[in-house]
Amino acid sequence: VMDKEVDLFIKNIPINGIILDVGGCKGWHWRRINDTRPDITVFILDFVRKNLLHAKDILGNYVNNNIFLVHGDGTSLKFEENTFDGWWSVQTLQHIPNFKKAVSEAWRVLKPQGLFANYSLNNPALIKLIYLTMGKHYHIKGNIPGQFYLELASQQQLQQIEEIFSNKCKKRYTEIIFTPDLKIKFPGRKNSIVGKIDSYLSMNIPLFSWIASQQSFHTSKIIS
Repeated sequence: VMDKEVDLFIKNIPINGIILDVGGCKGWHWRRINDTRPDITVFILDFVRKNLLHAKDILGNYVNNNIFLVHGDGTSLKFEENTFDGWWSVQTLQHIPNFKKAVSEAWRVLKPQGLFANYSLNNPALIKLIYLTMGKHYHIKGNIPGQFYLELASQQQLQQIEEIFSNKCKKRYTEIIFTPDLKIKFPGRKNSIVGKIDSYLSMNIPLFSWIASQQSFHTSKIIS
């Protein structure tokens, strides 16, 4: 599913473009970049140094060629304004309480016409109903005791992005079949046929908001 999402994203990145992946962790999304778009440079930023060490092992010789690993904070980026052609993040901003600050930083470092894509866990009504039926707590926003902060994708977040970017934001629903909450994880396996079907189902159909595991917001930086 996410391989297809990456392909859709880089399709609109200009020749010799530069992408910032905030919270890129092990860099898995960019393992194919040298085959699909070798002209693109990717900066993978993560707050946890250990993640970047894993990324170095996974990406191998690509690191320091067209992929660079950066230790840093997504809410206080050490980059100049108008640096990147694309800003990308997958299930990272959902762990940052100051979502608006992270999005403001994304706007600052993006070039005019630069692309923004943020993926977070969805808040699917069907899964929520199943949890309530089973008498289980369904977490939407706040600290999970003893673990971490987590906030599911919301209309409020979309509005904050549109306010900062002064531009309309598009939604996408992904991982329609892949549902970890219900222990349905096999579509995520390598070369899974069901996973490929799942990637084709990924789109902005409102009905999918009821079941999708992931929701994303997409916009671009417009300078009037």
